[in-house]
Amino acid sequence: MYKYLLEKEFKQFFRDPGLPKMALMFPVLMMLVFPFAVSMEVRNINLAVVDGSRSEESSRLIEKCVSSGYFRLVDICSDPDEAMRLMDDNDADAIITIGPDFASDIETGAGFPVGIKINTVNGTRGSIGAQYLQACIRMYIQDRNAAGLTQSAPVMDVSEKYYFNSLLDYKLFMIPALIVIGITMITAFLPALNIVSEKETGTIEQINVTPVSKTAFIICKMIPYWVIAFFVLTACLLIAWAVFGYTCRGNVLWLYLYTTLDIIVMAGLGLLISNYSANAQQAMFVIWFFAVIFMLMSGIFTPIASMPDWAKAITYLNPMRYYADAMRAVYLKGSSPVDIWYDAAGLTAIGMSMVGWAISSYRKSSD
Repeated sequence: MYKYLLEKEFKQFFRDPGLPKMALMFPVLMMLVFPFAVSMEVRNINLAVVDGSRSEESSRLIEKCVSSGYFRLVDICSDPDEAMRLMDDNDADAIITIGPDFASDIETGAGFPVGIKINTVNGTRGSIGAQYLQACIRMYIQDRNAAGLTQSAPVMDVSEKYYFNSLLDYKLFMIPALIVIGITMITAFLPALNIVSEKETGTIEQINVTPVSKTAFIICKMIPYWVIAFFVLTACLLIAWAVFGYTCRGNVLWLYLYTTLDIIVMAGLGLLISNYSANAQQAMFVIWFFAVIFMLMSGIFTPIASMPDWAKAITYLNPMRYYADAMRAVYLKGSSPVDIWYDAAGLTAIGMSMVGWAISSYRKSSD
């Protein structure tokens, strides 16, 4: 019985002119386009300078900022009001104000008369731009200390070391998240449309009059999407290695393990929604509603630690929270299920609930 049900599901999938092409092209486009489009790296920040010193040292500081590659110098002003007008007109994203005694103060160690103003209309661009500027100023100070040009007290030398992403490459951080999004979308949307499409074409009535049990029917509906999701995961991992040079630091089998658990959750959710939906439009709207909430509250784009307490509590019901955490832990850190057992426990609990609900809610006239 299972053999013929699975044969029916695969034939139904490949008979569709669009689904096989989407399953093939989706991971390719996602991995080749999104890592560059969905990036928190900010470049071409328009920088205005109010240089009251007009000295060689102020020129070195300006050059240090511009040569970093993140800033584009738009003007060097003498009047602070002129620089503020540039910011008001959105011609400047950041302003550095250099005091008139800048050269003498840093030479004697009397101070560092430099101010920073940031346009934070775009909060992300503003905060990252401020960090870039501070880093450039620290590098300028370190260069002077290394050359022995500053007559001041000894400065503590801080050596920074970054684990798991030593080059701070945002694409490496986003690739596991993109895999999570891709697999979640594929395994949620396609099952949600499956039963609904059979309702609309009338083939579901033929199944209802057969001795096929509800459990066998739902399980055979889910298995093809496991195969599709494994194909998407494999394609994404190969593209990440071939195009970007990124490889999984942990055991790749753990990625497939957590993907299996996530497929159970999302395919169960999709089939559950299709059981209650009267048509494809209704199913698409409901699954899209849940998918957007899952993505926004999964920690993929914004850290869960930054959310308010009530939002943190809600994330424990979000399967993408556990899947995204597991994928990043295995891919970036080399973690094992022993280290992230709670993610497997969360996905298992939610998956059992979803599949059980999907089986019980499927209305069959004859069992």
